[in-house]
Amino acid sequence: MSIILQKWLSILIVLVAMALSCDLASAQSRRKVMVAYVAPGISQSIPMIAKEAGIFAKHGIEAEVILLTGSPRLIQTLIAGDIDYALGGVSSVLRARMRGTDPVIVAGTTNFTSQRVLVRPDSTLQRLQDLKGKTVGVTQYGSQGDTFVRDALKKVGLKPDADVSLIQMGGTPQVASALIAGKVDAGVSGESSLLLIQQGRAKGLPGASAKELKIVGTGATLNATRRYVAREREGMTRFLRAYVEGVHYFRTNREGSLRALQKFFRGATLEQIGFLYEEQHEEIDPLPIPSDEAIQGELDRETDPKAKTFKPADFMDMTILREIEKSGFLTELYRGKIPGR
Repeated sequence: MSIILQKWLSILIVLVAMALSCDLASAQSRRKVMVAYVAPGISQSIPMIAKEAGIFAKHGIEAEVILLTGSPRLIQTLIAGDIDYALGGVSSVLRARMRGTDPVIVAGTTNFTSQRVLVRPDSTLQRLQDLKGKTVGVTQYGSQGDTFVRDALKKVGLKPDADVSLIQMGGTPQVASALIAGKVDAGVSGESSLLLIQQGRAKGLPGASAKELKIVGTGATLNATRRYVAREREGMTRFLRAYVEGVHYFRTNREGSLRALQKFFRGATLEQIGFLYEEQHEEIDPLPIPSDEAIQGELDRETDPKAKTFKPADFMDMTILREIEKSGFLTELYRGKIPGR
């Protein structure tokens, strides 16, 4: 072997070793996080979109995104430390915090609740009052849907569990399946209801949505624990920057978002996903901070006397999102034209 060839081989070996070393260092520097969402809804799709679009990887995060149905179960899993972030109904966060545990809202989705009562397409039920003596499926007792329907029934003079039987099904897919199979007379669902309605498998009970009933509230919230915030602030900053960029991607990149949503909404057609996207792609605020009014609306519906001693700020930590806002990151993403500002 010639001396020149030997030199080139030596250089090649060094370069390969350096590349492998860089790849290993890069892999070691990536933050591995577990993110769980409670139901397949558009506003809960941001982590999946950020993952599929490579946004998490861009910010040095290796994210696993999983479905974990039932908000109470979701928050219990978060508190236990088995997941890092939980995207679900806010009622369970409020209750856990009032009981002395440490979940905290670190970002939001929408400043309104999309909960509504669904019935089968052939149902003769015409209004909430018609639910007297009927059975209604909810995901879990204490979930946002359960809290909503109890409040809705009281608004029309019906007593939950006495006039109307509420049955917990386990999760949103189970509620839909029980409704379609005729095992319950009605079911409560959030954003997922739009897809069921679009598919013709259910219809909204007239006058039985949070919007029609003027029930103030918030959509799903992104939650962590206070101990995680204290321990992983640098990693959380990366994560929330990716989350904000994921919102931007969702709002501005239809084709890329639809590709990610096809994986998120397993079994849904491209036409159905497109319908959901057009209905909701502008509903998540560029800076996803829950409003005090929305959180207070949820807090006002709590029956625990302790609720009156708390204020919205007691359940939220928006310091990282505010730092991201001050950094000019939003202005950079939207090129100076931030929607709604």
